This record gives sequence, structure tokens and C-alpha cells, in this order.
Amino acid sequence: MRRKLSFLFIFFFLAFMPFYVDALSPAEILNRVSECPQIELAEAKEDGSLLKVACYTNYQEAKNAMNTTALDNLVILENRVIIDAKYAVVDYDIDYPTGHKGYMDIYTTSSGSTINGYVNGGTPDEAAMIDVDYNTKRVKIKIAEITGWINKYDGSLKLYDIVPLAWVKTPQYYRVTDSSLIHYYPGNVYGTKGEISYAIDKKPVMLANGTYYSYDGHYFYTSMKSLLQDYKNGNYNQAVNPNQPYYNYYQYVGFRTKTNYTAENIDQYIASRTSDKESKMLSTGNYFINAQNAYGTNAALMMAIGMNESGRGTSWIAKNKNNLFGLNAIDQSPGESANYFASVEDCINEYSYIWLAYGYLDPRDYRYYGANLGNKYQGLNYKYASDPFWAEKAAHYYYDLDSMFGFQDHGSYQVAVLNNDYSNTVYAKKTPGGENVADYQYKQKGSSIVILAEVEGPAINGNTVWYKIQADGMLDGNLNIIGSSKDNPRVTYNWDNNMVYVPAAYFTKLNSTMDPSTPGKPSNKPISSIVTEAGYQYGNGNIYGISPGTSVETIKSNLTNTGGIITITDANGNIKETGNIGTGDKVNITSGITETLNILIKGDLTGDGLINSADLLRMRQHLLGTRLSGIYEQAAYMEYNTINSANLLKIRQYLLGQTDIAQK
Repeated sequence: MRRKLSFLFIFFFLAFMPFYVDALSPAEILNRVSECPQIELAEAKEDGSLLKVACYTNYQEAKNAMNTTALDNLVILENRVIIDAKYAVVDYDIDYPTGHKGYMDIYTTSSGSTINGYVNGGTPDEAAMIDVDYNTKRVKIKIAEITGWINKYDGSLKLYDIVPLAWVKTPQYYRVTDSSLIHYYPGNVYGTKGEISYAIDKKPVMLANGTYYSYDGHYFYTSMKSLLQDYKNGNYNQAVNPNQPYYNYYQYVGFRTKTNYTAENIDQYIASRTSDKESKMLSTGNYFINAQNAYGTNAALMMAIGMNESGRGTSWIAKNKNNLFGLNAIDQSPGESANYFASVEDCINEYSYIWLAYGYLDPRDYRYYGANLGNKYQGLNYKYASDPFWAEKAAHYYYDLDSMFGFQDHGSYQVAVLNNDYSNTVYAKKTPGGENVADYQYKQKGSSIVILAEVEGPAINGNTVWYKIQADGMLDGNLNIIGSSKDNPRVTYNWDNNMVYVPAAYFTKLNSTMDPSTPGKPSNKPISSIVTEAGYQYGNGNIYGISPGTSVETIKSNLTNTGGIITITDANGNIKETGNIGTGDKVNITSGITETLNILIKGDLTGDGLINSADLLRMRQHLLGTRLSGIYEQAAYMEYNTINSANLLKIRQYLLGQTDIAQK
């Protein structure tokens, strides 16, 4: 495994693309005659040319004109180089010289030195462009969920080109079929190379058949322009699934799980996927299962990484060094630096124990960003490889195995993810609300857990539910993390003892509508039943019977427990994960179909989820002529089907503690 870019030998078929008129290359743009001595605003035409719009003496004037002009395909050039664009992608396919680290850093700000991640070009080699800092020449990108800034130059080496949307003929894209979600990676954005593709999951329930664009793998768009507009605005309002993000089960199920497949199943699958009789992956099923049982790392996930990293067991490193995972095959010298193992079995055992159990899955380790494959924002992919889609490509092999044997693994575990960043305050506990497991914290939004049971405990943000989960760390009988022993005897993972607790308030379930009798299939329970069984009322497009001060986490947990996939948005359509639920918020419930219900809390006329003096004032304003409307008007009908002074008195008495406001 390379410290940065994984050593990938990808088996694929090239698909020849249609012929397109070539856009101007950076060199051709530089040689283009321009009438503008300093800054030029130009239109990028679909035939690959540039048409001057106006000349400017400084960048900011051109930027203001670009943002206020109706034309979409505008670019800004300085010294005949494109330095900004209204809508564009960033091409970062860099030919790194010998000795270079082989990747580029992603920074958290446009001028600071804090590094948020790293990526390398390849297939694909483009990211969504969000913003440009003219002074530092950094550009803000989004790729594989990570968002940050990259430098224009590394010394004299140019790290990226800005490609206006009009010239982008083949961006990366997803295709949904009747059975699968497939990610296509074109060789470049100009349509002059082939493409590779990976089927990565079953068809997501929230996506219809068709072609989509996404640079985070969660929210999908039918238009690149809409995608870029939302990214610039920091929301997902124009996505086809703005209230129901998709998560790939194979990328988010944790390593501390067991596959339902046997060693024989794994061997049969591998044999069917390679024609090389000397492949080092052949007949390894028993090694993977033994490592899973001993060291607590899912055999199918390890197999998938091995298939991905070793070219299905045929890479030079695999054949000559028995190294299936590219371990220590650093970018500068992968073949020379890669570790050698006496046998493939030794390699699998060391990978399971040292690299995973006491490495990427160890909460004390600097590489721990969640015990799942993840992406460039969290999980193994964050530190494992600079290929932003390394985890997705590995997930393909798990999906492929599962598909071959009828999806016995998909949805077999209840997975949840950390729903926000909490500044390293989410500790795993030995008992619900009890003692912390030292050095065991969840620090990255999206980090996954495997829920074994739900129990009651101290309320967190109004939610008394705690999740009993399979622990990521190697724990002793007192639930303390055991230090590693790299030499024999190695520590084994105690599947029956390694269980800890976390507050449900901090996590969001992913596959919560799975029918336990048929793993992987939605429950299809009526929406009305999901609402009423959770203790609320359903009718007229509303969900009501909700007490003032109820938290978002509480209502979400209650509705998921009764069979729904839940997302909550505020009145403006922004996803809401914390705080109070209030009148005007919306709950999207999926169970076979998706239904959107308005939150109605009687007496809450301002939408903050409480009944207070602000609501009293709003009632007075209504009576004086500044009318309430819609759901807020309905919230004013407390015990009377009209709004009058009696309703005003009702709120006043509530504030004085003289009465209650019934929510039924």
C-alpha cells in the first residue's frame, strides 16, 4: 500500500468516444492574439474557440462583469492564460517528474498552510471548480467529497488548468440502471480518450434510471451547471435527491464486520474474475476468513482491496513480493520500496493485524478517520491513497462478489454515520453515558459505526437512545484499548466482548428501513404508519403532535425506529441535522415511496420550535394586519379555528404556566 497514491493496475476495457472539435490547449491559448494588454473577459465557445467580450485593467472589474453578465461560458484571461471562469472544472492530470512526491496537497483555506488532504490525477483527472483566489492563485475544488484549495504551481510545475464548461465534453458521470449504480471515469474532459467504469452498488432507491453528475457521491445532478451553482452556494438544492443523500453500503459498512461468504465462495469469485493461472489472489479465501476471525477485519473488504491493489493478483509487486496490497509502494519508487513477504498468507495476516487492526482502524492512530473504505473526506481512503476514487474502485469488487452470490451481505448490518463534526467530543463509552473508552473518539463527519442494539441512556440533545456498536479498537476485558504486539503472540479481536456505546443523537442511520427478515430490501411500510407508530399524528400533508422543544435528532430517531429513511430540511430547503424542530420545517420520509410532510407545532408561529414571547408578538402583529399564512397560520389555530384574541390569550397563559397548548 503506498503511503499516498495506491499502486493500481486496473483491468478495464477502453470505450472509444465520439469525435469532438478540440478545445484550445493551454499552449494555443498562450499563443492566441489578444487585443487586451492586461485582463480579458472572453466567451468560451462550444467549438473550442475564445471570443473576446471586453478588456479590463484589473481582475476584480472583470470578475464583477463575469458574475453579472447573463452569458454562462465566460472566462477571465491574464497574459493569455485562463485564470478564472464562471462555470468550469479543474484538470489536474499532472505528469510528475521523477523524484516528485507524486500528488498535490489540498488546503483548508486559500492562503493558509493547513493541509486537508491530497489527490493525484489519473482516470478521472478533473474536479469541480468552486472559486479562485486571484492573489494566491489557488483554486477551490470539490472531488470525492473533499473540498479545499490547491496551488497553481509547485515550483515551476503547473498543477492545474481551468477548463470552462463549454469545453467539457466528457466529465465523470454516474449511470443508474435497473439493477446497478455505475461510475464512469473518462480519460479526459475533452472526449479524446476512452473511459473505464465500475459498477459500485445496487440501484439506489432515491435515483431513477439515467445519467447523473456528482463530485461527492452523495448528491446527484442531471446538469453540470446546476451542480456547480449549488457548490458555489454551499448547498444541494438543485440535486435530484436534496433531502436524501445516497451512501454506498460497501464504502460505509465498517471493517469490524463479518462477511456471510465462505472461503470457498471467495475462491470461486476470484477464479471467475482472472484468467491468469498464476494470479496471487487465487486460493486465498481461507487466508482472508482466518484473518477476519482472528483480527476482526472483514474478509470480503480485504479481498476487495487486494483485487484492486494487485490487478487481481497479477501485478509485479504481487507476483514478485507476495504483496497484494501495495504495502509501502510509495509513489516515487513503488516496485523498489514495496514490502516483500515470504508468502501471500503472511501478507494477508500482516495487513489485517498491523495495517488495519493496529493502523487504520485504531482510534489512536493518525490514519484513523473511520473504520470504513470511505472517500477522500473520511475512512481509509483519506490517508490510504491519493486516488480520490480508490475506495469506490475497491467497493466495486465487494459489490461484484455480493452480486455473484445473490447479495447476502448488502444491508446485513445496520450502519450509521457521524452526522456532523463535533471537535473530537464524541467518545465511545463503556456503558451508556458512562466511562469513556480512553483515546477512542469519532472525529470526522461521515465516520461509520455498526449498530448491534439500541438501549436507553442519559439524554443527549433530548434523545435518550444509545447505540451498542462493534468497537473499532482492540479492547481488553475492561474495554480498554490494548497496545499492539507486532511479534507473536498477536492480540486477537474478541468479537463477543469488543462492544461499546455511543449516543444516537450524534449519528444518522443509513439503511434503517431494511426489513430484518429480508436484508437489503425496503420495508415499504405506509408513511402514515411510520408517523403514528412513532407517537405523532399524520394528516393534510402535515406531521403534528410534536412537543415544543423537540430536537431534530429525537424526531429523526423516532421515525427511523418505526421504519422510515428520514431527512429533515428547514423552510428554505437546507438540510437540518441539529437544533429544535420547528413549524415550517419539512420531514422527508422514504419507505418504498417518499413523502414530504410539513412540521406543525401549534403555538410556534416563528418556526424556532418553541412557544415564547416572539410568538406572542407575532400573534399581535397578525391581529393588527400583518397576516400569518400557510403552515404558520395553521399553527395559530390552537383551540379555535380562527385567529382571534382568544388565541392570543392562550399563548399568554401558556407563558405564565397557567395552561398547556395541546398538540393533538
